Amino acid sequence: MTETESAILAHARRCAPAESCGFVVRTPEGERYFPCVNISGEPEAYFRMSPEDWLRAEMQGEIVALVHSHPGGLPWLSETDRRLQVQSD
Repeated sequence: MTETESAILAHARRCAPAESCGFVVRTPEGERYFPCVNISGEPEAYFRMSPEDWLRAEMQGEIVALVHSHPGGLPWLSETDRRLQVQSD
């Protein structure tokens, strides 16, 4: 397991039962996970990132992934994730 993967899983454990969220960013030092605060009104079912967290991640390098957890759920994209992923292109 990579350091980035370990950081993502640790953040998810700290946030449970709420969904965790964050960015994987390619920096000059290598790939890094930037945890964000889930500002959703329903954090146990949805996630939402603040524009400030997004900007802070972008300032560190190239955002290569947006990640979030599904506490107690299945380890793959939900139908909602798939629909919203297409809308974000």
